[in-house]
Amino acid sequence: MKRALLLTFFFLLSACGTQSSVSEKKEVSKGKNLQPVKEKACSPNTVLAEGKGLKITLSDYKYVEGLLSSKSKAFFSAHPEELLKRMVNRRLVVEYVEDSGIGKKYGLDKEIEDFKKDYLSRLYVSEEASKRVKPVTDEEIVKRFKELFPKKDPSKMSKGDKEFIKNELRVKHYDEAVASIYSEVEKKLKFERKGNLLTVSCCGIEFSHKLKKGEDEKFAKERLKDEFFKEYFYRKALEAGLDKNPQFQRMLTEYFATKAIDVFRKELEKGITVSPEEVKAFYQQNRDKFFMPDRVKAVVILVDSKKKAEEVKKLLESGKPWQEVARRFANFRVQPKFYFKDTEDPVGALLFAEGKPKKGKIVIAQFGDKTFATVYVLDYVPGGVLPYEKVKKYAEIVLRKKKLREAEEKKLQELWKKYSVKLENLDCIKGSS
Repeated sequence: MKRALLLTFFFLLSACGTQSSVSEKKEVSKGKNLQPVKEKACSPNTVLAEGKGLKITLSDYKYVEGLLSSKSKAFFSAHPEELLKRMVNRRLVVEYVEDSGIGKKYGLDKEIEDFKKDYLSRLYVSEEASKRVKPVTDEEIVKRFKELFPKKDPSKMSKGDKEFIKNELRVKHYDEAVASIYSEVEKKLKFERKGNLLTVSCCGIEFSHKLKKGEDEKFAKERLKDEFFKEYFYRKALEAGLDKNPQFQRMLTEYFATKAIDVFRKELEKGITVSPEEVKAFYQQNRDKFFMPDRVKAVVILVDSKKKAEEVKKLLESGKPWQEVARRFANFRVQPKFYFKDTEDPVGALLFAEGKPKKGKIVIAQFGDKTFATVYVLDYVPGGVLPYEKVKKYAEIVLRKKKLREAEEKKLQELWKKYSVKLENLDCIKGSS
């Protein structure tokens, strides 16, 4: 399924960002994969990256750049080559997954086909419904206004009310149009049951389902209908040429690219092994990463007045279990949580305001105009490096991710060479924002 890819997200291979920023920078510094800048005018068709089965133009780059958040845009405007390299990485993965055939092994072809059918069948119904939608009349608006506001004079309807009702009626008309499309097709359906085999057919399309013992036939019919509708409207969409729709092509391309990256990583993960000895060594070498700051285990009971918050405090001080007190004040989902000394966490900041919080400490605070909280400290846990036995599973996950990043870097370096990727005309993206 070779195609020119237009990519819609800049996090192209997040785990492989290091490959772009480290490995490839070494290549660039040696003059590899980078052609001399050509002194010529830049146009949308100017090629920025090219290789076997791969081409990225200035238009492609601008499209992706336009989708970035303001923060990301600021970074990539200062590092335009980094964005281009990430775009290349993503396309290389797609080419590799297609060329190697590993997509079929993971059922990617079926996923893509299901996506196409689902998207195009919905698109066809949507477009057909749009053609059938009746315009909203003034009479309908007045009638609906009277239903909503029986005591108000329609002649004094505000502009805002009129627009709200008009939009509501538009949605209603659209839903009615959609329903009419499905209804017309449903009338043609023929259901037949032979033994435990239930079949639906119409218009050269047929689906069957084997009923299991005790299975509800009515429910099975609904499932068959849904399956039929998807196939029927998908074929109608193809007849109408909706598979050539640019938005659909872009969605399909992005969906395939995202799934291809998942397959790419799954294949790499199969070659990754982590032994208990490696995990222990990784923990010892990165003990600082397993440091946990001081924290407090506490419950927060919310009420709507300071008086009630004081009542909660008195009950807790009298020795009443916090669970009982919480239920008494309709706090049925209260659960103990850990809080840290963090200015962005109002509860944590409150508890650590006077130093180390002691077990049994009770604090009342106001959050908002009518929300009061009684915070009850259940335990104080001093910070420090977490013991290996408590974090070994997490350490293994972290190590696996590290190895996966390294494997991605190595594979991407191979793909840059295999597909002979070259960057050029980089002056066209310098300061492009």
